[in-house]
Amino acid sequence: MINEKIIKKVDEIENWIIKHRRDIHRHPEPSRQEERTSKKVVKILEKLGVEVETNYYNTGVVGIIRGSKDGKTLGMRFDMDALEMEEETDLPFSSENNGVMHACGHDGHTAMGLGVARVLMEMKDEIKGNIKLIFQPAEEDAQHGGGAQYMIEDGVLEDPKVDAMVAMHLWPDLKVGQLGTKVGPIMAASDPVNIEVIGRGAHASLPNRAIDPIVIGSQIINNIQTIVSRNIDPFEQAVVTFGIFHGGTRYNTIPEKINLEGTVRTFNEEIRQKVYHRIFEIAEKTAEGMGGEAKVDYIKSYPSTVNNEDMVNMAKNSIKDILGTENYINIERPASGGEDFAYFTKEVPSVYLWLGYGKEDEEVYPPHSPHYVFDEKALGYGVKAFCKIALNWGK
Repeated sequence: MINEKIIKKVDEIENWIIKHRRDIHRHPEPSRQEERTSKKVVKILEKLGVEVETNYYNTGVVGIIRGSKDGKTLGMRFDMDALEMEEETDLPFSSENNGVMHACGHDGHTAMGLGVARVLMEMKDEIKGNIKLIFQPAEEDAQHGGGAQYMIEDGVLEDPKVDAMVAMHLWPDLKVGQLGTKVGPIMAASDPVNIEVIGRGAHASLPNRAIDPIVIGSQIINNIQTIVSRNIDPFEQAVVTFGIFHGGTRYNTIPEKINLEGTVRTFNEEIRQKVYHRIFEIAEKTAEGMGGEAKVDYIKSYPSTVNNEDMVNMAKNSIKDILGTENYINIERPASGGEDFAYFTKEVPSVYLWLGYGKEDEEVYPPHSPHYVFDEKALGYGVKAFCKIALNWGK
C-alpha cells in the first residue's frame, strides 16, 4: 500500500519536478554563489509547509519534516552548485549564465530534493522520527574544502541530531530506473596539488645561463608517475594526474618559474598518506638536483566516501521493494571521482547511491562534459527511492 502511494504521488508531480530542474539548469550558479537557487529552494519549501532553516555556509538550506511518531533523524543531502564551464548542448533550457553550466546533475539533485519534500509532507503520518533535507552548496569546490564540512561546522547535523545520512548522484554507467551502491569505499579521496617550480630565466639561446623550470617541471611530472607504479601495492589503487602545466610568456624566453596543478585520488588513508609524502620528496629533490626549487601546496581535501553496511542494506531493501529487484545493482568497484558527502560519512552511518541515466544504444555523456545531458525520467525513480528509504527509516 505504501509503495503504491509513493509511486502515485511521484508520478503525479513528475512534470513539476522536471519544471524546477529545467529552471535551475537555465540559471546555474557556481560554488559559494548559489544565491538564486537557495532562494528558490526556500520559497518552495515554505510553500509546501516545510520547516526551513538557512545560513548554513551562506547559501545552504535545511528543510525539516517531523513525523507523527517519535524516532531518530535521517538526513538527505542534495547538492546545488554548477560548474564554471561553457555549455555545449542544444537544450531549449540551456544555461543563460555565460561560462557556468550544470554539467554534473546537481540541478537534478536539487529538483529531486524538492520532489521528496512535496511527497513526504503529504505522508507525514507515515514517518517515524524526522527527515532533514540538506540542500548543500559548493560540492564542486574541492580547493576550498567543499560545502559539506562547513555545513557540519555550522551545526547541520544537530537540532535535531542527525543519526544517519543518504545521498545519491546521477550516474552514466547505470540505466534509467536503476540504482546501485556498495559497502565500503564508493568514491575516492580527492586532493588538489599545486607545485611552483622556480628556476632562473634567460634568453632561449642561452640555456647555460638559465635554470629551466619547464625542464624541471617535466621531470617532476615524469618522476611523480612512478609513485603509482613503484610505491603503491599493486592491489591498492591511486591516481595521480596533472591537468595544468603553466609557464612562460614568449617562445624565445626561458621563464623564471612555472606552475603545475593536479589531483590525487585514493581510497585507503594509508595510501593517501604515502602519496602525499612522496610528492613532496620527489618534487623538492628533483628540483634541487637540477639546480632549482619546488614549492608544493598539497591540499588534503575530500576524504574517501565510505558506505556503512547497515545503511547499504537498508537502502538496498528499500530500492528493491519500491522499484523491483532487477533495478537494484550491486556496484563492484568504486569510482575515482571525489565527493564531499564523504564528510557526512565520517560523522554518521551513511549510504551514497548511484542513480542511472544511461540508455541502450545511445551515447551518454559523463559528468563534467560540456555536452552533459541526462534522461529526466531518472529523477522520478530517484524521488521514489528517497521516499521509500525515508519511510523505512527507523522501523
